[in-house]
Amino acid sequence: MDPPASLHPDDHAALRASVSSAAVALTKPPDNDGNQKSNISESELRITDSKQRAKLLGFLPTLFVLLISLGFAFLILGWLLVRQYEPIQGGSGLGAAVRNGSFIVYEGGAPAAGQKATVNLRVLTFSALVSHLISDTSSVLMTLVVYRAGSHWLRYSRTENGMAILQNPTPLQYGLLVRLLGSSSIMSIYQTGRYTVRSTKRSRLPRLFKEAFALALTIWIMSHAVGLADLYLHTTTRSILVDLPARDKGPGSYPYAVSFNETLCADNPPWRPYPCLNDGDGWSIYFPEVIESAYLAIANRSNSNLQVITLADESDAAIVIPGAAVDLSSTSFTAQTFSARAQCRSLNRECEQYDPGWTLNCTRAGYPGLPYGDATDLAPTTYSYIFGVVNGQQTSAEDGVVELDGYSQTTNLALQLRWRTHREWDVDGFVVAQPDSAVDILPIGYLTLYAGCNVAFSNATVQYAPMNNSWKILLEEKSSDNFTTVMWSPTIWQLGSDRLASDLMAIAMMEKTQNVTAALNQHLARVVLGIAAGMLQPAEATDVQQTVPTLLGQYPVAPVMILIALLFLYALLATLIFTSSWLTKDETIVVPSNKRKDGTPEEQSVLNLTQRWLVDPFPLVAAAFPGEDGKDVQRTVASSAVEMVFDGSGPDARLSIGFQEKDGFSLRKRGKEQFLDE
Repeated sequence: MDPPASLHPDDHAALRASVSSAAVALTKPPDNDGNQKSNISESELRITDSKQRAKLLGFLPTLFVLLISLGFAFLILGWLLVRQYEPIQGGSGLGAAVRNGSFIVYEGGAPAAGQKATVNLRVLTFSALVSHLISDTSSVLMTLVVYRAGSHWLRYSRTENGMAILQNPTPLQYGLLVRLLGSSSIMSIYQTGRYTVRSTKRSRLPRLFKEAFALALTIWIMSHAVGLADLYLHTTTRSILVDLPARDKGPGSYPYAVSFNETLCADNPPWRPYPCLNDGDGWSIYFPEVIESAYLAIANRSNSNLQVITLADESDAAIVIPGAAVDLSSTSFTAQTFSARAQCRSLNRECEQYDPGWTLNCTRAGYPGLPYGDATDLAPTTYSYIFGVVNGQQTSAEDGVVELDGYSQTTNLALQLRWRTHREWDVDGFVVAQPDSAVDILPIGYLTLYAGCNVAFSNATVQYAPMNNSWKILLEEKSSDNFTTVMWSPTIWQLGSDRLASDLMAIAMMEKTQNVTAALNQHLARVVLGIAAGMLQPAEATDVQQTVPTLLGQYPVAPVMILIALLFLYALLATLIFTSSWLTKDETIVVPSNKRKDGTPEEQSVLNLTQRWLVDPFPLVAAAFPGEDGKDVQRTVASSAVEMVFDGSGPDARLSIGFQEKDGFSLRKRGKEQFLDE
């Protein structure tokens, strides 16, 4: 049933009198000398002083709320300002962040070369934590609201003025207050709000009711607004990938250049007739590890210190660079190395031929040593060779540079590359048709390519850019005659012939002469330089600029400032509630029957007891089901809410619930006909 539109003041007076009589039995104040009147027994309660005194209430709850709200607000803002990355943000400070639209924050450790930093996005952690804690502190903040409501209620309860009496809550309003102040859940706020907005069929709302509801609603909205701001921040925050400068690791830490290993030629006396590592029996026969390193480099194996690449933007020049296992993804530098360039021409159509596709002699093309061996026989046994030519003199396949009388910076090479087709009939459709083909198709079962090439070795200065993994030749200086002879020696000792033939086989068969010649320029330069890479070693690069791919936190200014503003408003609300009630007048009830350790009677704050009646169901249960053991009055001022309720052990102390014929559905004490109607 809805409450009546209004209550008569006498009803309020009766209710107040009944509550007062059930709570405490007030006595006269003590004499000035502190001695009690002789008619006060040890079982009676008394007010220590009829003159109320100010008390600092809710200080610790307020301090806790301020530490959470202001502490995290300053922590988030301070973290963002201290950890700003100015080069990306465009300056430091709050103004730079506002102009940029976001706080750009570096939250990882100091980057080191070769390591990738990760982003922690700690501000998201802070915001999630404060969002959770603020929802918990709402109940703490409601404690201050309860103290404020309790002080109003006590003041109105002491006043006999008719209008002041109407400022006390009705039973329904009291029940709504207990639910609202005790939990402040969405359902309690909804039901209280629904009752509040009624235009009819409700009693007049006292000030303490309206104020408590307004504050509870404000606290609920603000605590959830902080959660929404946290969600907004989580939704809009991003991480961006940038390259940050790495710490310099010191000299010897950047072996990205290439130099010649002088120790290999240390034992080669000046009077010796052969170049370094050359001998009458072969090349580098006393240093097999040099040949092994060369094969690893030319194959670009991951366990090689060096590798050889060709640069299309540099006219297919080949250069020696650090091995594939070296991570250059975040390092730019300038380095000394070696380069090789090849210029070849196909001789198959320039030489004398027996039939189209069968070369007999290349003297008129300037290479009288081609074809070599029994290459023109019907069943040849010679295969792929690379010969050196100096002043018209061509080396043999067996003696390398031993036969040469002089050397030059530009090496002239004669190539005879041959592949077995394993076909005993014509090769129509197997290779490009004559005369566009770069290879001879006779004798049957063999394909042969003849070419004359000039190869130049240079000391090169190169620059590496990690952004597009590009190499650029800054400077080339032709190598000396002696160094050129050393570099091309393994080639004319036939150490790279099979590799070159393997690289070119498919191209020579399937492409026209022009394309085959272009491919030969690339592969020959790479093979000639690669087969000599065993004589080279890593060296220190210069102008090294090393960066570390790093993730930076990008926090939009709008959600950050909204979250911080809400935290400041929450702290302001707590301060206002506290300052409005921190000097609330309070009274103390002396409990003579309960003694402290020093023998003095215990005391209970009237405002604390009122606060207990506003948030806890135990006082209502105690009033509805008294123990009737002579201690009910003392239990009303117990030190805790649990101790206020009688807890009997007999069957008559048990409660039952259900439908009672006369009283409807109710709760009752089984041993007594005592009910608490719904």
